[in-house]
Amino acid sequence: MAAKADDLILFVQVVEAGSFSKVADQLNLTNSVVSKRIARLEQQLNTQLLYRTTRKLSLTDAGATFYGKARLAKLAVQEAQDVITGYSEDVRGTIKLTMPVVSARLVLSEALAHFCHDYPNVNVELSIDNNFVDIIEQGYDIAIRTAHLEDSSLIARRLIDSDWLVCASPEYIKSVGNPIKPAELAEHNCLIYQYEGTGSEQWVFKENSQEYTVKVNGRFRSNNLNSLRQAALSDLGIAYLPKALIHEDLISGRLVSLLDGLSAKDLGIYAVYPRTRQPDKKLKLLIEYFRKAFIAKKEYFN
Repeated sequence: MAAKADDLILFVQVVEAGSFSKVADQLNLTNSVVSKRIARLEQQLNTQLLYRTTRKLSLTDAGATFYGKARLAKLAVQEAQDVITGYSEDVRGTIKLTMPVVSARLVLSEALAHFCHDYPNVNVELSIDNNFVDIIEQGYDIAIRTAHLEDSSLIARRLIDSDWLVCASPEYIKSVGNPIKPAELAEHNCLIYQYEGTGSEQWVFKENSQEYTVKVNGRFRSNNLNSLRQAALSDLGIAYLPKALIHEDLISGRLVSLLDGLSAKDLGIYAVYPRTRQPDKKLKLLIEYFRKAFIAKKEYFN
């Protein structure tokens, strides 16, 4: 007997939620109904998909393999529903998205709230995370990324460019000195963003339209940009940070921009989605909300 499509989708929802009760609440079902339907799916497939304990659910080896295929089937069903939705004036469905911390705090969370207010039939599942997320593997509809994009499996819509600035506190400059040329950074304690991985100690600059890198050193490293900002505010050293993160610090004088006109680091901020996930009406609307939100705060970024 073939597995029912709605049971297959329910299985994916249970795996992603991590519990029967969460899915039961989402779908207005009882725990026993959800459990029975998963048991029916296992019986039809003649294999155990989930290990059940009082504390958590976990996938069996067969379940993990099945989940990978079932999730794609769930996405296909969602996409088919989205196509039909696109023909109507009503905008509904679910959007699963991920975005980085700085953009979320400064622009996107508020824009997303406005979108949800204007389109009450759209459900949103938001993850805020600076770590690289495989949006295809993890089933996201869309991601906001600040990067040089190289992944050809994704389609990208540029929302704005984000400049980065070299900066330090007035007290640090007063006590240690103000570098006039990038090469002088070798004499300073630089605050290093190690999330970039290879090349994190190579800061990029430009002069006469030519880019070059300067190797820096420092006692403080972090994969969190706000930690580097806090270290700079605490007079610990010189940081190379997104303008958006330190814009208000620059205006207040808590931080001072250094090596003006020589900074060459700028990254595009993009809305990206899989080539297999063509944007429907609701996704196009959300991307436009985000684009307008960035433009409204353009002075923060460049």
